[in-house]
Parts: sequence; C-alpha cells; structure tokens
Amino acid sequence: RFAFDPDDCARALADLPAPVADALRLAAHRIADFHTRQREGDVRYTDGDGVRLGWRVRPLQRVGVYAPGGKARYPSSVLMSAIPARVAGVPEVLLATPRPTPELLAAASLSGVSRVFDMGGAQAIAALAYGTEAVPRVDKIVGPGNIYVACAKKLVFGTVAVDGIAGPSEILVVADDHADPEVAAADLLSQAEHDELAYPLLVTLSRAFADRVAAAVARQLADLPRRDIAS
Repeated sequence: RFAFDPDDCARALADLPAPVADALRLAAHRIADFHTRQREGDVRYTDGDGVRLGWRVRPLQRVGVYAPGGKARYPSSVLMSAIPARVAGVPEVLLATPRPTPELLAAASLSGVSRVFDMGGAQAIAALAYGTEAVPRVDKIVGPGNIYVACAKKLVFGTVAVDGIAGPSEILVVADDHADPEVAAADLLSQAEHDELAYPLLVTLSRAFADRVAAAVARQLADLPRRDIAS
C-alpha cells in the first residue's frame, strides 16, 4: 500500500499493546501542551503618530513531515513534527515514511496526520516539494532524515520552506554531582543509538559524577537493542 488514511492510523493505534499506546498518548499530550504555549496571537497597536501597526499570525495550508525508516524508526519524530503543525492550525499534515510500522501509524493518528505515504529518501522530499499525481505539494517540509534527505531538503529550499538542514544527532548534557547518573546516561544513549556518527557529550565539573555516568552507560548498553550503533 502506498497511502494510509486516518482510519488506518486509528486502527493501528487501537491494535497496539496497551503500554506502547499509553506511552505514545502521554508523549503526544506533553508535546501538544508545550507547543500550545508557543502560539502567538494577532497584535494591533497605534504608535505615537497615530499610525496603526501590528501583525497577524496565520498557519500554513499544508505541511509535509518526514520520518526516517532506515537504521531506526522513531514514532517520536512523528509526534514532535506533526503535533506543532496541528497546534499552529495547519489544516493538512502529510507524513512520508518508508514501510510505515503500526507504531508510526499510531503516532500519526495521535498527531492528527491527514495522510501517510509509503515513500522515503530524497525522492520523498521531491514528491512533497513539487507534488505528484498522488502526493499534493506542501508549503513546508519538516523532520529528520539521513544525508540524502538532508541534501534533498537543501536543494528544494526556496521552492518550499524547510525546518533546517540537520546533521548527525547530537546532545549535550550539563550536570552537577546532584544529578541522577542513570538519567544522564539514558539521555546520552537516546542520541547515541541514532547513528554511528551521533555525538553525545556530558559536561560536568565532578569527576566522580562522570565516572558514575560512565558506569551507568555500560550497564544500560548491556541490554540496549541498538547496542552496536550506540557503542
């Protein structure tokens, strides 16, 4: 199948194991709550010379979200890209992802995605940017991808808006010796598992804390499904 509609996504959500569905719902709620606070309203004012000034905030008509499907699949990428568009009032959100899994379709359902297309790589970015017989042209493309996706987004920028040209995943954890080393280790590994080129860093003034984090990383790596890449 090439395209999936909201009913398909809703069925995928209903069929997920309860713990997975509950985790996605919790994440979706937190993401929506955060971005709702960023939404700006219209402003009108009159300056000292009697000139009326201001601005209006209006949503784009159609946004394309890309979710990777190569080395890893992250329903969180769907939630964090599509939910802000819906909060902003974008009426149509399209998701492109190769071989969508039930978890990705479920995330699309929770994010209010209009349609999901089974397509990936540079050609998916081109389809969203220029439109095809089956894929409508979008106003903006957001979401992470590999180097081919990043380069394609750079090439189509100007024809459509993009969120940015992302490089390999990275994270900087800044912690003192009162932080939880298990949490710091989990944060570092959450980015290290994306790709062999990922760059997780910990900055701390406490050598003892650094040693505790290193030990926690080793413990958590032991049963991490993507241990080889994270290592």
